Amino acid sequence: MVMNKKLRCATLDILMSRLVIVSNRLPVSVKKVDGKLEFYPSAGGLATGLSSYAKAGSNVWVGWPGIASDELTDQDREDITRTLKKDNCHPVFLTKKQLDGFYNVYSNSVLWPLFHHMKVGSADTAAAWRMYKKVNRLFAEATLELAGKRDHMWVHDYQLLLLPEMLRVQRAKNRIGFFLHTPFPSPEIFLSDPHASELAKGVLGADVVGFHTSAYTDNFLGVCRELEIGVVGSRKVVLPERVVRVTDFPIGINYRRFADASRSLEVDVEHQKLRWKYRGRKVILTIDRLDPSKGLVGRLKAYQTLLQENPKLHGKVVMIMQAMPSRTEIPAYQKLRKDVEKLAKNINEKFGSRSWQPLEIIFSALPFAEYAALYQRADVAFIAPIRDGMNLVAKEYLASHPKSDGILVLSETAGAAEELKEAVLVNPYKHRSLVDGLMEALSAKPAGFIARTKRMQRYLRRNTIDKWADTFMDTLEKPIPRPNFRITRALDSERTAELLEDYQRSGNRLIMLDYDGTLQPIVSKPEDAIPSKETLRILKRLAKDERNHVAIISGRRRKDLAEWLGELPITLVAEHGGFIRLNGRKNWQKTSYLSRDWEKPVVKLFEHYAALTPGSKIEQKEWGVAWHYRNASPFYAKKHLVILKKLLRPIARKEKLDIQENKMVLEVHHLDVSKAHITQEWLLDSQDFIMAIGDDKTDEDMFGALPTAAYTIKVGRGRSAANYRLKNPADVHTLLNKLNF
Repeated sequence: MVMNKKLRCATLDILMSRLVIVSNRLPVSVKKVDGKLEFYPSAGGLATGLSSYAKAGSNVWVGWPGIASDELTDQDREDITRTLKKDNCHPVFLTKKQLDGFYNVYSNSVLWPLFHHMKVGSADTAAAWRMYKKVNRLFAEATLELAGKRDHMWVHDYQLLLLPEMLRVQRAKNRIGFFLHTPFPSPEIFLSDPHASELAKGVLGADVVGFHTSAYTDNFLGVCRELEIGVVGSRKVVLPERVVRVTDFPIGINYRRFADASRSLEVDVEHQKLRWKYRGRKVILTIDRLDPSKGLVGRLKAYQTLLQENPKLHGKVVMIMQAMPSRTEIPAYQKLRKDVEKLAKNINEKFGSRSWQPLEIIFSALPFAEYAALYQRADVAFIAPIRDGMNLVAKEYLASHPKSDGILVLSETAGAAEELKEAVLVNPYKHRSLVDGLMEALSAKPAGFIARTKRMQRYLRRNTIDKWADTFMDTLEKPIPRPNFRITRALDSERTAELLEDYQRSGNRLIMLDYDGTLQPIVSKPEDAIPSKETLRILKRLAKDERNHVAIISGRRRKDLAEWLGELPITLVAEHGGFIRLNGRKNWQKTSYLSRDWEKPVVKLFEHYAALTPGSKIEQKEWGVAWHYRNASPFYAKKHLVILKKLLRPIARKEKLDIQENKMVLEVHHLDVSKAHITQEWLLDSQDFIMAIGDDKTDEDMFGALPTAAYTIKVGRGRSAANYRLKNPADVHTLLNKLNF
């Protein structure tokens, strides 16, 4: 028998590597009843979705078995490990203290509300953060003990954000994936956590980072931009040593399980009971965990208003709320249950009668047959979480209606809303929206929704949980091409120490500094960029050391540099290399004697578009022309910038000109007038320490012209040929002050 190429490769991959799945909970949980261990399936769809991977060959699932190790004897731990091994599972045992700090406090009282745009508790979390890191390390140790050098590792969810990086440090060549099952918040919210940088870098230890929706993906990439971690591209983050894919993988459900449930005798029996019990009435079903992020109180209040405003519905509608208790040790969850019970009691007392109870609440899990029957009987599913990573209940409800006769009311802030756009979408923050959404669903004729429901069902049939897992694993397998540009590292404390050590032991130093955006912050009016007292003090002290040759290399006119810095014993380079004044001398030297006939057509173009762009202006230099548009309307500046560059290109090709687009300025000068030329021809000598710092594209020429041993430093964001990066001129001052001492 001959296998096709794809199957043969897949078989070889399986033989060569296995998959280690890591999540907070194992798919099998343990409890101790009367001194005896009992094993039972854990709740949740993740175990179902990954079952085909978890049970295949020698693959293994690492996680907590659901019971604190304090309750276990040594023999219990051995028995649990041995029994779980039969299901390809490996336990990470945690004490009650570890569970409280790691799970109850940091994971669920800090990260969970943070990720769901809710208020984070005010309790002191320093100890919980330390425990969170410690438990992530315990998971890392357990995973590394099992994973071979060729094995793949797939880490899941917010409890283990630090784990990918911990694994990466030990296993640089293993393929590591990470998937977040919650929402990922906006950069502003995420960065409010004092440990945001460490958490983001922890996640980026993976080769593939997955989210439910494109919005969550964009939020994470936005965080990477704000923290200046690598170079953020389209669905990727380029780090100095590798590239991380960051994209969305919307999780699905086991569609056939719910669609085929109607043919089950057990489900049919339960369904008949519900049909009889609620005969003649419309049923609204709302299912979720008892969690502040699920908006259960808002749903009840909306139902209360619906009954209050529509007496005609009395006796004709019933809401069934199934609210599964969770995290019962956390005070906020305890309070939520009391609030739900109180509101439910008020609704039933105010509107109910002997023959009609408008609201029924179930505070427990149900067998699958009862769930499936509820889905089938419900005329309307009311799924309105405040925030939700995905919400599989909405998908399960639609799959449970083979006749496409169910109507889904869905929160627009649930991840599922990005896929199920034909549901009745509501805003969970607006009470009126919830009430109106319910009324629309109850008033609608099912026939009017059948076509919409069918389209959503077709999508769900194609995008199952198996496809989700397969797509993620296929992506993890794919090689990631390296970028064709250098990745600039942050100049952190360790690298700064190396720089200072090299500086101290050298005897002939060249220090090249740009001016605007490097020594001084960018200002709206170029003429206002006068050097601060701090800048002058730093330069004076650097120049005082006879081992230092300090050069300011700027695009400024020589008049400006002479006026501001002319009294200092340093080298000044004006107009990007057009003029140089060596070591505090008073006379300027031209670095080139090229024709300037090209200037007239360029100036004419600049003048024309400056007139069309209010707030912009032209600066005519001795070796170039600049169009400043910092104070112009962004719309017109961008529009005319595109046109100008297009019109300038033919002139530039003919006259050998360089068109430089820098920070809110477009400059044109001859190719032979550049920071690279001035550096190579005038400044480089036999120095044993070279450092160049700059912030714009003209400085890239300078960086590229320097020896590989030079310290090249980019200021601010953006791709760069520099080795290192500083955030702003304030950081430049800090570094230069360290050189002075």
